[in-house]
Amino acid sequence: MIRSSSKHLTLLALLCLSGSLLFAPSPAFSQQAAEESPQTGESASPDAGTQAETPQAEAADETEPAADAADGIDAGQDELDEAAILRFDAKSARELEAVERLLQTAIKKGLSGENASFAKKMLGSVLLQKSQQLIAAMGQTAGNRNRAIQLRDEALRTLEDALKNDPELVEAHLLVARLNMLPGGDKDAITAATSSAIDLLADNPVERSAAYLLRALTWGPGNEDKRLADLDAAIKDDPKNREALQARAAVRLQNQDVAGAIEDMERVLAEDPTNLQVAQTVVQKLADLDRVDDALELLSKALEAKPSEGLYRMRAILYRMQLKEEEALADLNKALAMQPQDPISLLQRAEISVARKNLQAAKDDLRAAERIAPGVAAAEQAIFVRCLIAIEEGRMADAINEMKTLIDRDPTNDGRKLQLANLYLQDERPRQAIEVLSSILDRDPTNVSVLRSRADAYLSVGDHDKAIEDYERAIKAAGDDSTNYDLSGILNNLAWVLATSPQDSVRDGARSVELGERAVELTDGKEPHILSTLAAGYAEMGNFEKAIEWSSKAVEVGKAQEHEQLQQLEEELQQYRAGKPWREKQETEENAVPILSPEDLIDT
Repeated sequence: MIRSSSKHLTLLALLCLSGSLLFAPSPAFSQQAAEESPQTGESASPDAGTQAETPQAEAADETEPAADAADGIDAGQDELDEAAILRFDAKSARELEAVERLLQTAIKKGLSGENASFAKKMLGSVLLQKSQQLIAAMGQTAGNRNRAIQLRDEALRTLEDALKNDPELVEAHLLVARLNMLPGGDKDAITAATSSAIDLLADNPVERSAAYLLRALTWGPGNEDKRLADLDAAIKDDPKNREALQARAAVRLQNQDVAGAIEDMERVLAEDPTNLQVAQTVVQKLADLDRVDDALELLSKALEAKPSEGLYRMRAILYRMQLKEEEALADLNKALAMQPQDPISLLQRAEISVARKNLQAAKDDLRAAERIAPGVAAAEQAIFVRCLIAIEEGRMADAINEMKTLIDRDPTNDGRKLQLANLYLQDERPRQAIEVLSSILDRDPTNVSVLRSRADAYLSVGDHDKAIEDYERAIKAAGDDSTNYDLSGILNNLAWVLATSPQDSVRDGARSVELGERAVELTDGKEPHILSTLAAGYAEMGNFEKAIEWSSKAVEVGKAQEHEQLQQLEEELQQYRAGKPWREKQETEENAVPILSPEDLIDT
């Protein structure tokens, strides 16, 4: 072999380093590394063709003997030259081990100065490539967990040796971190490896951003500040790092920084407009904050960038929250134009059709959804649509059964229970409604809507004392909040029973007028039945002049609105003109027809 003098080694070193970069496999967990050896007919497995184990780190760590003093040539020069030449084409596990043995021998025999540094650099590169092949082999263990663990441990040992020879191998540090993120890994090793990579990537902010993200994911409980600091650094290095933005959004949500989390997720959407998972999270949080307009604006920008059936469906839901049924329907039609086989959009459109009294369209969409995905028939939204259709068709027993099915799935859903109670009231089953409403109030005694519904139910069975008690509790719980509650309706109903109850012990004309005046004020005098209630209160007090005045207004407004209770309003006015107060006691006769469950019905 021709010896190369030290002065000629620089060019050879550059060539070898270039070859190392060309032939080294790319990122760690790809399958590319596993495909490197087939052209030589040899296996990429580290076990194939392996001879007795060769010392790695111990050879590299030994103190290099002095160079050959006779001719100024290092004692390990021949092996170094041969290793450099073989490195160009070394791909298989056997070829890499041959290069490795030569380098270890060269170092053991003795290299000095630049030769020693270069040999270690090349050995680090070879060991890195060897570890990548081990990692690729992990993906081919076919579920053999023990074998995968053996390969993982061997890869880690190989990477450790690589870093002893070349501590500046960034990819080796990152592979150490990723391997330790697998079950059974060492979290401290992850932190140390990623920290080293971060230090080495000072001139490469994009790759350093990925390293910061990797380290951020390893901080355990009690280190939330460190995790957030790493995520901040990752995003500062690479403002378009979507994974870092999503991770920081999660941390911010955990810290109750909802606005900051939404800001991060909006930035993710700006980079990836069709990311439905992120879009759904952003929209939900904005909706929770009553920022529906902001959510709509965000979705509109995303749709402008790239239309998607999922985003159209999501925007339709927001429009429905704002009671914009036309806009919601238009978006659902667009979603179905892009994806006609979308059962969720079909169910959404069916629900809107019921609200628009287009029952045939609702049934068509419901059947189409169930035909596309038979399992959707058991979905909550499909059950709810069937319930709505049954209500519109007057099939109250079917509607009640569907609602009970929903409640059985989630017995804690008080909203559904309130809907069931209202269905019982519509089906003239007030006592069953009272039973359901009472179960809710056992857990939530200040629920204004439930108190009002139970009071109405008590009225319908003639139990005025209990009705008054519930109305008073509802008014106290609602306070002056007429935005979230139908406060005028509660005031009106209580004022009416206090003025018109046949029970002397119940009536209180003064209190009725007080409540009635407040209800009239809240409705700007535009509700005929509330004007009528104020008239009844004055009549109970014996002030028939005022009673006639307010009753006349009730009839006047009722005629203008073609009010459904106009006939009764006129009868009340005649009563007051005759100097008589109005008396009324509802006594709903309980519907005795049993409600059969679907299992009880016989198909004839």
